Amino acid sequence: MNTRIVIDGGMGEGGGQVLRASLALSAALGKPFRMTNIRARRPKPGLKRQHLTCVRAVQTICGAKVEGDAVNSVELEFSPGAVRPGEYQFQVGTGGSVTLVLQAVVPPLLLGETPSEITVTGGTHVPYAPPFEFMRDTLFPQLARLGPQATARMDRVGYMDTGGGSVTVNITPAAVLTPFQRQEAEEFSGAEAVIYGHNLPEGIVERETTVLLAERYEPLGLTAENIRCENSLCSAASPSGSGNAVLVTVRRGESATVFGECGWRGRTAEKVARQACKRALVFMKSEAPVEEHLADQLLVPLALAGGGAFVAKRITPHARTCLDVIARFMEIKIDLAPDPVRGVRVTLERKAPRHGDAR
Repeated sequence: MNTRIVIDGGMGEGGGQVLRASLALSAALGKPFRMTNIRARRPKPGLKRQHLTCVRAVQTICGAKVEGDAVNSVELEFSPGAVRPGEYQFQVGTGGSVTLVLQAVVPPLLLGETPSEITVTGGTHVPYAPPFEFMRDTLFPQLARLGPQATARMDRVGYMDTGGGSVTVNITPAAVLTPFQRQEAEEFSGAEAVIYGHNLPEGIVERETTVLLAERYEPLGLTAENIRCENSLCSAASPSGSGNAVLVTVRRGESATVFGECGWRGRTAEKVARQACKRALVFMKSEAPVEEHLADQLLVPLALAGGGAFVAKRITPHARTCLDVIARFMEIKIDLAPDPVRGVRVTLERKAPRHGDAR
């Protein structure tokens, strides 16, 4: 019988990352855990609707026994059963992030015995969460290097205030995950942008386009030909509410890295576009092959693969928290080695497994 792992939900950055990583690892490894102080470092601690959706989604795919799964709960007990691939539908409600729910659900299904299809409704482009395109174009191609294949489509856009977005992910698992390394940056091969501007006051999309074409961002090579605008008149994926997002994609060789920024009341159109361009330009000029937010999301899959290595410009608090969680679930050696030019080299190496470490 597995000993229950105790996780302090206030560790590290003390937010939802602790919960999502714990749920993914628990289901994939068949290890129960108890979490206290959930989201202790947030202004409103405890499970919110989005986090509760994560819990119940992972519970569903592995038949877990759960205690404490209630809104505002600060403690949770999670005892997983066997992962059950299949077709599932989950609803976050309002504008809770679809991609953050999938962050907890996808890793256990990468090792499933048969394919899975997961549909999640909620927010596809919301503040402080990866946009849909980041998951589809940046994360999933990297997961393919581990062996499994994951594809995603967005049937409807969903924003912070109204939600209603719909994303479907199809996963073809691999019997074994293969570790990989990304330590050398490929040559810059171009950039492109998308502006989402649904049901907004006139002029916002045009102002954001002007910023994307500004001289200071000229190294990105954005032009009127590679900037696409999605609005309420031209897309079957149009939402019922209003919303705005700017996404700039940087291409290096065959790899794409998406930088997304969302608009909200009080944030100017110019600031949304400038921040997306600024982040893209910094990455384009760096020598690091892995963007810092991609680094966050590669750690759990690499740990399940038994290891791997990559270089990122920096390691975020989210990533450090994720590494701490991994160390509590697995016997794994983690090394963070400063690189004076490229940033930080992250290496994971799994130690000899103990009985019952994985199924």
